[in-house]
Amino acid sequence: MEHLFIKSNSGKQNTLILFHGSGGRETDLLEVSAMVDGTANVLALRGDVDDEGQVRFFKRQGSGHNEESLRIEGEKIVGLLEQLFSEYGLDLEQAIYIGYSNGANMAAHLLLNHQLPVAGAILMHSAYKGQISEQANLLGRKVLLTAGARDMIAPAGEAYQLKQKLEQKGASTEVKLTDGGHEIVSEELMEGHVWYLKVKS
Repeated sequence: MEHLFIKSNSGKQNTLILFHGSGGRETDLLEVSAMVDGTANVLALRGDVDDEGQVRFFKRQGSGHNEESLRIEGEKIVGLLEQLFSEYGLDLEQAIYIGYSNGANMAAHLLLNHQLPVAGAILMHSAYKGQISEQANLLGRKVLLTAGARDMIAPAGEAYQLKQKLEQKGASTEVKLTDGGHEIVSEELMEGHVWYLKVKS
């Protein structure tokens, strides 16, 4: 799996792990990461699946998720993150996921099915419908979900449903609703920055 690593000039341990949306690439969310915390390390991943000509983190199945693809690719990402964090000398406990659309759904899958000790996540325009591990324990994790009131691809209601699932596993969550559609708007970047300042402290 392709990735891009940008080391912090400040020597900080904070790391932002980026998951792009459908048809994207590892550079897509660099502006988002800069707005959230321009001094953090950045580890941006590129999806490893070609789904009808679009690069994604897992395949679709109708209007939902292909569970087998989600499981296989999720396990692959967990192994990669463990390897890269060891190689780069980073601390997973000081990392957060930032995902958009398909990438947000993969990040949600990792939270709800794998025990990587990340501090939390910013999930933008997520519509996670995948499985949830009975062993999932998100106590102490903080998650921000952003959604657009005019989003027809990942309706705002999906964010509130995911909020409930995360909270059932112990996460502390917030939902920020904008007037936008499925695109990332400036208001989300500001909300992410403000939320992150509270999480980092």
